[in-house]
Amino acid sequence: MELHMCGFNTHHQLDHNQDHHKDEITQFWKVLRSPQINVSCALWSSTVIQSDGTLLHQGYRPSGLYPTLIDGPPPRNIKTIFGDTSGVLGALTTDGCLFLYHDDCGSRVGPEFKKHRFPEDSFIVQQSLAIEHLAIADNGEVCICTNSASRKRHSGGNTPSLSDSTPHFLFSPPTAKIEIQLFSSFQSLLVCEPATATHFIQTPLFSLLSSATSFTALTVTREVLTFGSALHPQSLGRDPTVSNPAGSPCVIPFLGGIPIGKIAVGGWIGAAVSEDRDLYIWGGRAGEDRRMHALPKFSDDETVRLVDINGGVDILQVGVGSGHVIALTAEGEVWAAGDGECGQLGTGEMRFEEDWVRVRGEWEERGKVVGLGCGVWCSWILVDTRTTNELEQ
Repeated sequence: MELHMCGFNTHHQLDHNQDHHKDEITQFWKVLRSPQINVSCALWSSTVIQSDGTLLHQGYRPSGLYPTLIDGPPPRNIKTIFGDTSGVLGALTTDGCLFLYHDDCGSRVGPEFKKHRFPEDSFIVQQSLAIEHLAIADNGEVCICTNSASRKRHSGGNTPSLSDSTPHFLFSPPTAKIEIQLFSSFQSLLVCEPATATHFIQTPLFSLLSSATSFTALTVTREVLTFGSALHPQSLGRDPTVSNPAGSPCVIPFLGGIPIGKIAVGGWIGAAVSEDRDLYIWGGRAGEDRRMHALPKFSDDETVRLVDINGGVDILQVGVGSGHVIALTAEGEVWAAGDGECGQLGTGEMRFEEDWVRVRGEWEERGKVVGLGCGVWCSWILVDTRTTNELEQ
């Protein structure tokens, strides 16, 4: 398997080659080859890559720019790695424990994830809760999801496999009390200050993502929920109402009844791929000088748009960055649109693309693209270099 990346590279977060350093990588560039690879976290200035049972940190960290391994819980037990513009902040494990990122500049020991202990009088400790999902929006707001049966469920050893991509109940039995809480900052969560908002939902979440000022969740029943700032309702993919306000987790009406398999968000844009392999996109900012044609037209009161790429081919995956989108078709083609001024579209150019453009590269002769994603100003693809015969065996 090969990992190819492109985009903003000033902090060596994509490619740490000192001899041929580029601040912007405009075409997908092979940065790692390993039997097992996954990009766990791609932030503005740093990237964390899971490779063969290790966590590799590239880019900015307090003690230097050189790539290094992160010590801590086994990567197979890590559910989410998160951070903000300052860098990596922590990790959430599959048993609902929170680990904080430590990198002591004066120590010879490399960076590590250390388990965080909440105050004994906190609601998390008092109610024996496990954090099932955690996301940090660009405005610093933090969202967590817990349920009343989590800790007992974890202790029974029924932790689902990270390799299982099929949505399931995770740690939440159907009778669990599922709670979504918002905090003004990550520090507020760590000391368990009162939540700024609390919501209860009936259906467990499969995933929880964050963008500029909002959160997007995929439930185990394949529905998409959005909630966040009322100042930017376009990022929600729905029109807030009195009964379904912006700040409450609510289903996107346009996607009602459509089983969704994957979601991706970034900046002011959200996207979803249905189980029928259709691509839906929403968001953008009012008054933008440049705007992707794939985004809904505010003048037509659109909230979500069904998007056709190359005449309507099936879409397998989608990635969303701060202002760009890339998609993988069933034929293994990569298409991109939006902001490419840091090279994040991978086209070899540094410009904004209003329409979809096909991204070509040397990987097409080496293997098949099997995954992709976006960071803030970057993109990546995973290329399976095994031969057709090897894949069939």
